[in-house]
Amino acid sequence: MVLSKDTECREIITNAVCGKGSKYVSSTYTIRPESRPTTIGGCWVMNHSFEGTLIGDVVEIHGRVDINVWYSYNGNSETAVAKDTVSYVEHVPLHDVDPNCFHDDLEVAIKAIQQPNCLDATIVSDGSEIAVRVEMNLGVEVIGRTKIWVVTCSPEDKKDEFDSNSNYEDVESDN
Repeated sequence: MVLSKDTECREIITNAVCGKGSKYVSSTYTIRPESRPTTIGGCWVMNHSFEGTLIGDVVEIHGRVDINVWYSYNGNSETAVAKDTVSYVEHVPLHDVDPNCFHDDLEVAIKAIQQPNCLDATIVSDGSEIAVRVEMNLGVEVIGRTKIWVVTCSPEDKKDEFDSNSNYEDVESDN
């Protein structure tokens, strides 16, 4: 298609990503099992949930995960699972912030780029607690209305011109 010499620009308002960011997090949580652990058999993290709020150019994320530690006790003769739900608060700074974004009715989208997982679990203190190190990677996007400029033009070849008065019929296909 050949463009006309009479191209113009027009300002439009649309929804777009107005800012984004990500953060790698490594945190240690203390689990207090019912019995004094002898050895750690395994650790897993599950049931991750979160929500976020935009505060200036930072998204504040409030989340929680369930931590489960399988351990032996009583001289390695018995096993049990210690369970705890832990909460966290993380602040993810935004970059690529659009200065033209309208600040009314912004939407915050959060994604776990890497779901929380257990890096290690270690018996600590006087042997009655387990320190669990958990890692995760969180990504955020702020979506809102913004202004952009678009080039508008008319095709010189009128056979490809869109006729707004045309009625197109729906045609069913046998494929």
